[in-house]
Amino acid sequence: MPQTAQPGQKRILRRNLSEQVAEQIGTRILGGHYRPGDTLPEESQLCSEFGVSRTVIREAVRMLVSKGMLEVRPRIGTRVLNPQDWQLLDRAVLEWQQSIQSDGQQLKDLIELRQAIEPQAAFLAAQRRTTADLQEIGDALRKMEQTVADNSAYAVADAQFHIAILRAAKNRYFDALEAAIFTGLLLSIRVTNPDETRNCLSVPLHQDIASAIIASDPNAAEQAMRVHLADSAARLVRNLPATA
Repeated sequence: MPQTAQPGQKRILRRNLSEQVAEQIGTRILGGHYRPGDTLPEESQLCSEFGVSRTVIREAVRMLVSKGMLEVRPRIGTRVLNPQDWQLLDRAVLEWQQSIQSDGQQLKDLIELRQAIEPQAAFLAAQRRTTADLQEIGDALRKMEQTVADNSAYAVADAQFHIAILRAAKNRYFDALEAAIFTGLLLSIRVTNPDETRNCLSVPLHQDIASAIIASDPNAAEQAMRVHLADSAARLVRNLPATA
């Protein structure tokens, strides 16, 4: 049973305590609170801070070890590993990244990943899409058109549009990248689309992609996606702080 939290403790309330503690610690690592080479606080201190048992802390640490973020060394403690070791495409890690302020290089890396994958996905989607796929793509596009004045809703609809195209490509390895594409878009759109005006300008680029897929024109779909992502990348670089 978890320990009873005392006043001032950060009590984790969701059902799976280990996952929630792992999220808290993982987010701190991603956000730079714990840096590579740092040793985590003693187990007893973490138990007190989160108001949970040693068993919960140990399971949370095991989760983070499996994601390449921590290592446990006898007589030394639990140490934060270098970012090169982190499982950055792990779905949970990607979700945690959405809750922190992303650095410029991370956003650039994610847009480069999208530029490497999504044009080919659009090409294949134009060849392989089903009626159900077209419905999903169309629904997401309509949501984008209807929510240009609501940045949060627009961002989700935009992400759904791109995920629908990945799924329409009918490639299991593209499916495995859904979380990375979704996260990359949600993080970057905060920079690339700061207001309603930019959303309105972005909609026609998505309409061009959808039209090419509907017309079963793979070359046009690929090119339309390249144009859209090049526009996004240019705006990302332009809007990032000079030091990013």
